[in-house]
Amino acid sequence: MRVYSSFFFLHSLSSGLHVGRSNIKQVAEKRFHEVCSFIKSLFLCAKEIAHSELVYTFFHPLLRDQQYQEDFYKKARDRGLGYKKESGRLKGQLKLSLQFSKGVFSVMIYHVRGLALLSNGQEPSTYVKVYLQPDITKSTKRKTKVIKRNCHPSFMEMLEYRMALDTVQQRFLKATVWNYDPLQENEFLGGVELELALLDLTTETIEWYPLGNMSR
Repeated sequence: MRVYSSFFFLHSLSSGLHVGRSNIKQVAEKRFHEVCSFIKSLFLCAKEIAHSELVYTFFHPLLRDQQYQEDFYKKARDRGLGYKKESGRLKGQLKLSLQFSKGVFSVMIYHVRGLALLSNGQEPSTYVKVYLQPDITKSTKRKTKVIKRNCHPSFMEMLEYRMALDTVQQRFLKATVWNYDPLQENEFLGGVELELALLDLTTETIEWYPLGNMSR
């Protein structure tokens, strides 16, 4: 059985606290300091723990949190506070994993982070579209599901291509991020283009790639 010694340094959280009307504040303060110590010790663990997908996803912004943030922006505008949000330009990063194994080229779409707000001030409803170019017939087109109203969406979807390694190495991987709009044309939010011949596809490559402008 594999054991990570770094787990032994995690700050423990107490259990079985009795909460009554007279000591709610004291218990809350104690719990706050315990949670802070636990989080600090978690991020000081070995890289495979501190930067694992479980930890990343747990601390990822939730749709509920994004809604609270949007409510704050709306109230600030209504009260004339002059709070300005960043919008109208390409920004953000896309996390991908690439690997060829047993006749299958796998593209894992993990997350997108730091997307700009739409021109109307809302978070985009995003999906990722992937091609292996050149592809005149668009037979390599793959798409993820749509994540609604989130500037930091998590997809966690595996896209697969069953083709020979030498064929894959002659292609460019083109991954683009889009805002889905059921009433009008979808909006391009940025993309990534990778020359697969320059990568060692027999081993897994996991990277955050900056989103940029490109032909589409």
